[in-house]
Amino acid sequence: MRRFLLLVSLLAPLPAAAQRATLENHIERALDIDAAFRALAAQREAVAARRALARSPIPGSPSVGGDARSDLRGPREAREFNVDIAAPVWLPGQRAAYSDTVRTGVAELEARLLLRRLEVAGLLRDAWWNSASAARDVRVARDRLSTSRDIARDVQRRVELGDIPYTDALLARNEDLAAELGVSQAEATLAGARAAYRVLTGGAEPDLPPEPPAARVRAHPALLAADAGVAAAEAQARLVAATPRDNPEFGVFGRHDEGLRNTDSVSMGLRVRVPLATNARNVPRVAAAQADLTRAVAERALRRRVLDAEIEAARVALRLAEEAAQIARRRLAVANQQLDLGRRAFNQGETGLFDLYRIRQLQLEAASTQAQADVTVGRARSRLNQALGAVPGGEGLLASAR
Repeated sequence: MRRFLLLVSLLAPLPAAAQRATLENHIERALDIDAAFRALAAQREAVAARRALARSPIPGSPSVGGDARSDLRGPREAREFNVDIAAPVWLPGQRAAYSDTVRTGVAELEARLLLRRLEVAGLLRDAWWNSASAARDVRVARDRLSTSRDIARDVQRRVELGDIPYTDALLARNEDLAAELGVSQAEATLAGARAAYRVLTGGAEPDLPPEPPAARVRAHPALLAADAGVAAAEAQARLVAATPRDNPEFGVFGRHDEGLRNTDSVSMGLRVRVPLATNARNVPRVAAAQADLTRAVAERALRRRVLDAEIEAARVALRLAEEAAQIARRRLAVANQQLDLGRRAFNQGETGLFDLYRIRQLQLEAASTQAQADVTVGRARSRLNQALGAVPGGEGLLASAR
């Protein structure tokens, strides 16, 4: 009875709340608990916080200093007090270059967030199809058990009538137990697959409709991330070029002299400190910026080649899976017809139980193959969507990233 109720729960229509659930909802739930996504979001906020410096009129913090001096013969002889205030200043073009690094840095992290969303979508797609495959296996196993019990009842009736020997009843019972074991194992696999999906989504069940095919998006998240990485590297190279030396520092100071040997006086002045550009400082920075740019450009070219290959491979896999599914359906139709004829022949005493079970085994293999072929088609379609860069719920993010 418990297994029957489980089967009913698997095959029953989904409740309204589950029917309204979408892959986008589950992705949002998965991203809420995804450590990589949350780390990228925190990095984006950290880079965005650098806008405060870009808006500042000075590239650092001002400083206040001072000193006091007294004659060794006594403080009444001579005293001097100095106070100065200084602040660094932007180099020509440095502020704009720095603002550009902040803008491109935020854009790069937003593109990487979108790419992580696609990666999480891929994990959920695989987990969903694992669950769907396990559910198909449960249905095939239960069909096997149902057929086995039907045959066992026919065998028992004919044994009681004396038409066939008792050994055939033992064979039928053995097959019945094997079918029950298959159902138990399939249910355990399904429970594990559903549990893995719940781990990814924070508790959501894989009760979603199959994913429809998606058209190729105009901008793949991986390409957006690669382009953003190149832009960030170029902005960093421009900042290095605009900063050949440390920031100059300008200050104002005041001096007060007093004492018996001094006339009271107050003076003010300006102070400037200009660091000099040296190869020891600049050559490593330029080389590091150029290396980052070269790496980003090479990774973008590699990403484009890999994506083109993945899309083509996914299209081929989908086409072959659809062809295999058509063959599997035709094979199952023939196997069902064979099983029906075999059962009629057995009931009429024209064939033995071993021959019937051999025919039935062929039908079970055909049913299992057809179920897995349907799952393979759906999985191939999801993988094509993944290769194309279809991000459920990421359309707005794609527009903003562009």
